[in-house]
Amino acid sequence: MNEVLAEAGEVGRVVAGWVRSLAARQAEGRHCAVLERAADAIERAAGREVVPGGDGQLAEELAYDLAAGVVTGSPYAQALPDLVMGERIALVATMDAAVTAGQTVPYR
Repeated sequence: MNEVLAEAGEVGRVVAGWVRSLAARQAEGRHCAVLERAADAIERAAGREVVPGGDGQLAEELAYDLAAGVVTGSPYAQALPDLVMGERIALVATMDAAVTAGQTVPYR
């Protein structure tokens, strides 16, 4: 089990690095910040938040940072992060996987 958790943590770090690369190219500071928070949340969700015996639920703040609308914009957003469509889709899929990561660990 420890090996699987270590591997999940490594995948989270790699994916978070990709999200940070998206953040680094943002001209708008708020877009950079929200993508940085998403990267941190992905790393946490794939690492220390995924623990055997946990309830599979993420803390409210972490779940918010992983909400797809937070990084891709909402009808109320004045502007969207500078992402091409393929990046936007991959980012949403990545965040969805991070949200559900804790639910994949067997309960004991």
